[in-house]
Amino acid sequence: MKVISFLLNPPARAGFIGVSGKNASAAGRGEPAVPSSSFLERLDRWFWRQQLRERESYLSGAQDIFELEDRIRRLERSVGSRYY
Repeated sequence: MKVISFLLNPPARAGFIGVSGKNASAAGRGEPAVPSSSFLERLDRWFWRQQLRERESYLSGAQDIFELEDRIRRLERSVGSRYY
């Protein structure tokens, strides 16, 4: 079973608010499509980057490889829901 880390995946909420991922001016010229950035997309990306920074700072506080592995295990298990 593959464990999915929602914090490492890029923000995907833009599709839910009806934002098209294609830029009309770049579509006709053969250039790669640049997604338009609405306020909600930028806010979503900002929260995502904050979560990544918090995760990295938490992991960087480990003193040795064993503590690092334990912290990674805790993060993987806490994704989605808590269980006791």
